[in-house]
Amino acid sequence: MKISSVMRCIKSRCVDITNAILPVLLGLRVSDKVGTHTDSADLEIDDTDGRIVLPRKGAKVSIAFGWEGSGLRVVFRGSVDEVKSSGDRGSGRRLKITAKGMDTTGPIKEGQQRNWDNATVETIMREAGAFAGITSVDIDPALRSLARTYFEMRDESFIGMGERLAREIGANFRVVGDTAFLSKRNADYQAAVRAVWGENLHSWDITPQLGRAQFSEVRARWYDVASASWQRVQRSTGLDVSAIHASRLSRADETEAAQQSDSDAATAQRDAGEGRLPSPPRKTAAHPGTSAIAPATTCVGTQRTRPSRRHAPEIRSWPNQDR
Repeated sequence: MKISSVMRCIKSRCVDITNAILPVLLGLRVSDKVGTHTDSADLEIDDTDGRIVLPRKGAKVSIAFGWEGSGLRVVFRGSVDEVKSSGDRGSGRRLKITAKGMDTTGPIKEGQQRNWDNATVETIMREAGAFAGITSVDIDPALRSLARTYFEMRDESFIGMGERLAREIGANFRVVGDTAFLSKRNADYQAAVRAVWGENLHSWDITPQLGRAQFSEVRARWYDVASASWQRVQRSTGLDVSAIHASRLSRADETEAAQQSDSDAATAQRDAGEGRLPSPPRKTAAHPGTSAIAPATTCVGTQRTRPSRRHAPEIRSWPNQDR
């Protein structure tokens, strides 16, 4: 395998530590899981004699994988979140560095107090994101124009609000660096990664059926002032079970109740099965769940994580910090 030393720093204080870290790198894992608000990366390093310089919290990290002769692809960009030192007299010293796809030290986790009247999802995301340091918002066209009669944040962070809004409208919320994404849950996006038995599929761990997450029907209710009665919107999931899921909270009107029911139906369909697989490097960013695996002739959409040991990494590093 081949490691490229060519890099472009985002900030002048960044340095390329690929060649320096490889001799002491014990493990590297990049995780990209559907249903979580950001990616993560874990590096385990041999810290014999305490020789490793600790990275600063919030320091920028970039990781790229690739096969010899095919070039490298960046699979993770983020910031250092946690550095843990461990060891004992028998096994020596180790450092575990955890990085997140967003800056966990920034205003993205600060609570906000604001409200909107008759605002679209795009307006809400952009205005709340501006305070949180989000410079770009990428929203599926089918979700941008969805509106809320009234929407508020009560000391709620941008992350908390994004996850809540995604649950209400059937979206997947994610933050990568200073960009926030809202993709449509279970949308028919083109697979970013196709793993095929006999070609690039090395291993898989898939559960095609999970009973507890499945519901045959979902329901949401709203109060109709004109008739002074509770109304209900229900959707079929197409799953062959008898249980019915009812949304715990009532919605403001029929439109929001319908959006909640559609969201719950998509969630039940998505969570009816799960899995993960080490995937080959990809050229572009992917929407959650856009891996496809073909063990024989069947292609099944899956959630996935991306263990790094299948590929040669390039690590673009953090500024140094003395112990």
